[in-house]
Amino acid sequence: MGVAEIIPGISGGTLALILGVYERLINAIHGFNFSLFHLVRKRELKEAWQQIDGTFILILFVGMLVSIFMLSSLILFFMDEYPIVFKSFLSAILLCSAFLEPLKPKISKSFLIGLFISLIVCSTLYLLPSKEIIEIKSWYVFFSGFIAITALVVPGISGSFILLLLGSYTTMLQAVRNLDFLIISIFLLGAVIGLLSIVRVIKLLYERQKDLLLAIFFGLIIFCIPLIWISTTSALNSSIAVLPILTGISFGVFLIFLIQKLRRN
Repeated sequence: MGVAEIIPGISGGTLALILGVYERLINAIHGFNFSLFHLVRKRELKEAWQQIDGTFILILFVGMLVSIFMLSSLILFFMDEYPIVFKSFLSAILLCSAFLEPLKPKISKSFLIGLFISLIVCSTLYLLPSKEIIEIKSWYVFFSGFIAITALVVPGISGSFILLLLGSYTTMLQAVRNLDFLIISIFLLGAVIGLLSIVRVIKLLYERQKDLLLAIFFGLIIFCIPLIWISTTSALNSSIAVLPILTGISFGVFLIFLIQKLRRN
């Protein structure tokens, strides 16, 4: 999931659904509330650890950090050198994941409403201009983390793409590669506060309007696919692009097939 957060076009929330850990992730993050501090203050550490599903969160967090620091340069390489293969790979992953449980569409009023909402959101993102900001203030780094973290719990919307729209994507990747811990810390602070805020909204909707929420997720994943190709549309006019597209799609479909097989086993 950490890899997903540095790729413009795919979100950690999408991978959580694919891997079958989405509901567990939401419940674990939701456990970070005032009752947790009450348990810690009373030194009921075992109960506090269970409330936040501590082992799951720890493994997830360590895995995300390791993948971000180890793979950020590799992701940049493939994005720069093989953009069509890379984006075809991402598109295949998104398209396949949208038709897997629990997102597999069931036509209903809630589904159509959710689809419409997601279409409006993605259309707005598609029309927004993105411009990289050269010098970013600390408060803007905090704000970027606060907004971009929504991708961890909202499938379809890429945190990296949000950073591109905010103009802070390159700055954050450079901070990771250069180990600029001040910038990283400010970003993470914003991300933590943003995550604890958005997850409460998601949890409420998941419990009361699950069909509507899943329909929105389905739409976000489908309609966000064109966002991946915004800067590559001209290259698609060439017949030379056919092989890279098919190569990327093949790898994406194979990865989804492999993940589903491992889940069943």
